[in-house]
Amino acid sequence: MDETELLARIAEALERLAPPPVQDGDWSAHPAYVWSALGAQAVPTLRAVPLDRLRGIDAQKASFTENVHRHAAGQAAHDVLLWGSRGMGKSALVKAAVADAQNAGAPLALVQT
Repeated sequence: MDETELLARIAEALERLAPPPVQDGDWSAHPAYVWSALGAQAVPTLRAVPLDRLRGIDAQKASFTENVHRHAAGQAAHDVLLWGSRGMGKSALVKAAVADAQNAGAPLALVQT
């Protein structure tokens, strides 16, 4: 077997081992996705509490929601670190702000890892 045949066999074996290329999807097709080892799984409905039902965090809510809207509009936005005990509403705030932006027509999808 010459080198060309050997290299072709190795290349074919590597192609069989490699996962298929990921197709670019339409991230605005669904309001949310869950990312796993299988890739992005669509979530057809984003269940979010309305922003006005989140109480006692008005300044944080306004700042975070403005940041989400700016990000969705392609403007300068900041990275955000939400911290606190379990059950303090961190995820609820994120979902509510993203849903608010989506309801305003923003092309934005939430991705949970």
